[in-house]
Amino acid sequence: MKWVSAVICALFLTSGFDSLSQTKSTTWYATANGNFYMPVGNRSKGIYPIVGYDKKTSPKILLGGVGFGAAMLKPLSKDFSFKAQTNFSKHTYWEEELMMRDYVASSIGYFQSGSSDYGLGLAAMIHYFPVESFSIGAGISAQATVISFSRTPGMYLGAEIDPGFVVNRYYKAVVPMVPVELSYKVNRLLFNVRYEAGFTNRIKGELARYKTDKFSLLTFELGFLIK
Repeated sequence: MKWVSAVICALFLTSGFDSLSQTKSTTWYATANGNFYMPVGNRSKGIYPIVGYDKKTSPKILLGGVGFGAAMLKPLSKDFSFKAQTNFSKHTYWEEELMMRDYVASSIGYFQSGSSDYGLGLAAMIHYFPVESFSIGAGISAQATVISFSRTPGMYLGAEIDPGFVVNRYYKAVVPMVPVELSYKVNRLLFNVRYEAGFTNRIKGELARYKTDKFSLLTFELGFLIK
């Protein structure tokens, strides 16, 4: 929770830069994103497509990481701005393959289940503008998981298997991240590509002694100027 507090506090620290940004006003954007959950050092998990198709699954259309949120850009000087943002997103990834069995316990093959984390992301970054419309930024961020569950897709092998859902209760509520972002502004639109690196184990409790689960996020984001 200390990382979340640090991100929130950073939003208030920018008030001291008002004298440096009198010629430019603070801008606000509503954002939508597509994202990839990228497992780190875990070969049993895989990257899930943002949008995909698999004829063996039910539903056949796969929808991966998506989200929405808001971003604020506050000028600090001619070349630097403070950026704060928050988003509520779904991060989806493939789990390790599972052996599926029918109602008489006969094997019907190995299948991969998908898992999704729903949560809130917070980020505070300093952006440098080498030119007016393009910037690069870095800072601190945190991902807070509201709920996480695994789903085994329904398969068609002579008979349909109803999908099942299991809530994952062994993940930490908050994981600190380090974001690096490229941004491009044109008219009322803001395009962002952000990579958030995770370095800590997200497994909590006694299980963390035996299992390590780290991840990073690659996010493609579109912002619409609202103020």
